[in-house]
Amino acid sequence: MKLKTIILTIGILSFLVGCKKENRYTDKHGNVIIKKGDETFIIPAEYEKTGESYKIFFLNKTNETISVEGKFNLNPNQEIIYEMKDTDSIQFNFGAKLYFADFGLERDDNKNQLAGIGGKFWQTYNVPDDVEYGFVIRNPGEGDVPNK
Repeated sequence: MKLKTIILTIGILSFLVGCKKENRYTDKHGNVIIKKGDETFIIPAEYEKTGESYKIFFLNKTNETISVEGKFNLNPNQEIIYEMKDTDSIQFNFGAKLYFADFGLERDDNKNQLAGIGGKFWQTYNVPDDVEYGFVIRNPGEGDVPNK
């Protein structure tokens, strides 16, 4: 019996010592952000469309002109800040689509050309503080969403 107690105690202590400290906070959109060691997890908040506008930063890092019909064109290495209502969507000429759904801004990007930016890259690309979302448009396969 003593051996089982000792082994159980050692197992519990090993588990507790191995646990990484968790840092939780909620962002301005209601998403819960959990940082645990080198990993970050996001629990998205339910999103209700209100007609509110959001500023989105785009930077074209391809050799092609990127267009969104009736809205804007982006030449290579050009950047733009586009104001988008949460009741709207945008369709790029390379097939990707951005739209607001149940969990905020979402995307369909089968060619994997959109790379969301944040953290240190926000400063690297000199994105203004009043912008809510940022994307770099890259060559096919170079975005940040793995192909299915």
